[in-house]
Amino acid sequence: MAFGGFSVWRAASVAVVLSLLSALFATPVFWRPFSSSSAKGEWKQETSGYMCKGRAGTHGYCGYHFHWGSAEDQPWCRTKHGCGQSGTKGSWMHCDAKGVERRRVEDGKFYTSKQFKDFYGSKGKDLWTAAARYAEKRMSRNGKPYSIFEFRDYYIDEYGEEGWVKAEDGKWY
Repeated sequence: MAFGGFSVWRAASVAVVLSLLSALFATPVFWRPFSSSSAKGEWKQETSGYMCKGRAGTHGYCGYHFHWGSAEDQPWCRTKHGCGQSGTKGSWMHCDAKGVERRRVEDGKFYTSKQFKDFYGSKGKDLWTAAARYAEKRMSRNGKPYSIFEFRDYYIDEYGEEGWVKAEDGKWY
């Protein structure tokens, strides 16, 4: 039986294939084929933690990186030395939400890109981009104000990936 040259069998086959592909893309195993994580250092030695790539790569800083295939509720970053979770685009790990960039809006409060997206919906991306000059800064012990990324870069060697977020020598403003 055919409808406009398209058989019922072919339509059913296409529906099954689309259903399977949809299930595959929705499965975390597809996006993160290896569920185990490992902490490795520069020389592939075992380490006690991970390190974000920072400015060295795309998604190198801790954040909510919205793109096709990633809609995480927790911030994450691409990691150095292939440590952390393995994925189709490289290694990654979840990171401390305190290390995520926030920007000020009309109410005088700071919000993350995820909060912009959740509150403003489809307008969130444009509003986030427009608020770039209102990014939160933190004063470091050298008396200079830094963005969250600059602050991380300033303290990462001294405190490590988890410690720089807790550095209490400066106030956010």
